[in-house]
Amino acid sequence: MMRAIGVLLAALGVGAVFNMLNVPAGWLLGALLTGILYGLLRSDVSYEGWPFKIALTLVGTNIGLLMERELFSVLGVYILPLFITIIVTLAGGLLFGWLLYKWSSILDKRTALFCCIPGGASEIISVSGDYGADNRIVAAFHTARITFFVLLIPLIAGLWAEAAEAGPEQVAEGALTLEHIIVFLIVMSIAFYLNFRIKIPAGSLLYAIAFGFLFGDFIFHIDDVPTYIGGIGQALIGVMVGVRFDRPTFLRLKQIGGVSAQVLGLFFILSFFLAFIFWLFTEVSYVVSLLSTVPAGAAEMAATAFALGLEPTLVASLQIIRVISVFLALPIILKLVEKM
Repeated sequence: MMRAIGVLLAALGVGAVFNMLNVPAGWLLGALLTGILYGLLRSDVSYEGWPFKIALTLVGTNIGLLMERELFSVLGVYILPLFITIIVTLAGGLLFGWLLYKWSSILDKRTALFCCIPGGASEIISVSGDYGADNRIVAAFHTARITFFVLLIPLIAGLWAEAAEAGPEQVAEGALTLEHIIVFLIVMSIAFYLNFRIKIPAGSLLYAIAFGFLFGDFIFHIDDVPTYIGGIGQALIGVMVGVRFDRPTFLRLKQIGGVSAQVLGLFFILSFFLAFIFWLFTEVSYVVSLLSTVPAGAAEMAATAFALGLEPTLVASLQIIRVISVFLALPIILKLVEKM
């Protein structure tokens, strides 16, 4: 327990330094790198379960407090382009799974396919063993994919936004008040409880955003949360994702060889193609399209958008819709995998 707390404090410190140095998404990236380094060196700390859920509710509450009612009037405009990108994502995942099987000399077909089903990583990992796949390899590959994307996408998005002269939203830097603390505790408690009782994909994040919006807009009217609160949430997510990429994960990927890197590279290219499709059919910027469609985790991309001031409520909403859609399509995907 003390070691886990020590890693969290170190990650928060590094994230704060990165933020002061104006590194894009500095809180997230600094903590992520700290987590990766520790995971590769020690592999004895994990934040699975309630610690990660708490981090998700913290980020979700912050995003919910920023949400404006106008979002609901325009969200429907993005559903069709998002649906197209989801279809392309699933098709690309199946294709990459087949390529991973063909290029690798040690993976069976089902393990390779489960490695490349994009979205709902925890659900995919949990059911992969029931279908005859090696869930250790599946877990390692999904961990590597999410870590790789969370490391590079925020950096690219930050540099892209900076080049386009975009910057973080101006949020008040005032002190944390008792009202802030009460709202966060209430919303996070509700989100945590609902996620425990009614489990849905990205539930902790979704519930926190929804109730953060309701409490902040209709009850307390809060819109000036200090920016460092969001930074702490981003750092917690960063370090908790980073430590997953530990030595056992690295060694399992090493068994597959360079093929795993090639397939991850294809996923990376696919992400920019998905962003192009979404950008082509909408009026949002390309970098917001990238954060909204990339298969890299709803919480992580929402935290990145929040850090960069790039429409975090829109990004979070579209990412949650994407994750839930993939989850709903999972039975069909599993039937296809079963027949292969």
